[in-house]
Amino acid sequence: MRSLPSRPRLALTLALRRAAVARPLGSAIAMMIASASPAAVAAPSDADEAKAAIARAREATRAGDYQAALEHFEHALRLQPAAKLYFNIAVCHHRLLATETPGSPPYERHRAAAVESYNRYLQAAPDAKDADAVAEVVRALGGTPLSADDPEPWSIELIEPDELPDAPGFDDEWSEDDGPPPSDSQTDSRPQPDGSPPPTKPTPPTRPHGPVGRIGAYFPVLLGSPAQLAEGDEPDLLPMIGLGLRGNAFLGPKRALALGGELSLTSQPIDGESRHRLTGAILAILVESRHPVGRRGRIELGGGGSLGLVSQGLVYTGDAPLRCSPGREASRRGGLVGNARLTVMALLGERRNHELSLRVGPGLALLAKGSKPEMDADGNSCADEPTAFETFGLRDGPALVVSIDLGYAPRF
Repeated sequence: MRSLPSRPRLALTLALRRAAVARPLGSAIAMMIASASPAAVAAPSDADEAKAAIARAREATRAGDYQAALEHFEHALRLQPAAKLYFNIAVCHHRLLATETPGSPPYERHRAAAVESYNRYLQAAPDAKDADAVAEVVRALGGTPLSADDPEPWSIELIEPDELPDAPGFDDEWSEDDGPPPSDSQTDSRPQPDGSPPPTKPTPPTRPHGPVGRIGAYFPVLLGSPAQLAEGDEPDLLPMIGLGLRGNAFLGPKRALALGGELSLTSQPIDGESRHRLTGAILAILVESRHPVGRRGRIELGGGGSLGLVSQGLVYTGDAPLRCSPGREASRRGGLVGNARLTVMALLGERRNHELSLRVGPGLALLAKGSKPEMDADGNSCADEPTAFETFGLRDGPALVVSIDLGYAPRF
């Protein structure tokens, strides 16, 4: 008869069997724990971290903390470069610039950083729809706009404090490459007490960049008098030269449209062989556009025209008096005049606020017959007599003229 194992031996056998079963089970549990540990979890991608940084930056911009927003946008840029991040970094520097004392080291540091970041945006996105507006901001800050094909370094010029342009709004439109927008940049997500939708925060308006207006003098030259369509050999068609005053305001989002007026006084040079000379005055409404050309924006091309009133006088210098002439000014007439023009402007000075201009264009005048007295010096009627203009072959009606003027105007 086989004897039963003793109690101590039986306990040892059971313990060994339990250990054999528990060893693989423990290894599996250990592997599961190890796989769930933080060290084994895959680190978030740069794109995900960039999205989070952008979300924090946009929250900071809503709170008006542009220094914190700047740090978050720069962190996102290091992780996932994008043109719009350069733009938002520039806007942060621009807004921080407005809080500093003009001319102070922080002021100049933010101004230089804003120009550099705006230019990096222009180089990264040369075809952006706001490229022209951003280039104008760079010029207003004293820098030189760059492009993808122009790697030359930007430059800074001294700008007076009152010339500092307003900063544009942040770029909150994100493409698929940047991932979905983390949050609505213009909406306060805090719940309202009455359960209504959260209010929308309007984007603060920004004023246009560029000059407000200009006023200055110009020197007009009229090639051919407005009577060049008239028949007759008597008129002396010498150019009319004179002096004018022109002023306008710049309008539009880019302040590229000029609306104003001009007044000019002209006269023919005295000619000893001629028995007369013409004098004129023009008061007109002016409409022009301007478009910067070149990297530094010191040359502008423009076009436009003017429409106004013209007054023309005929001064008689002959020895034999005219029968129906009241005095040295034999007659005067009025009319309408309009012209089209092409303009080339050069901008001088550190702030590009001194303008030298050349305008050239054809014009058309519609002129009346001219004045004459009712009676001559002997008391005879002048009703059937021609006016002094008609006497010298300067007829009424349409007349062509080409105008050229050189001008100077400070911009403000």
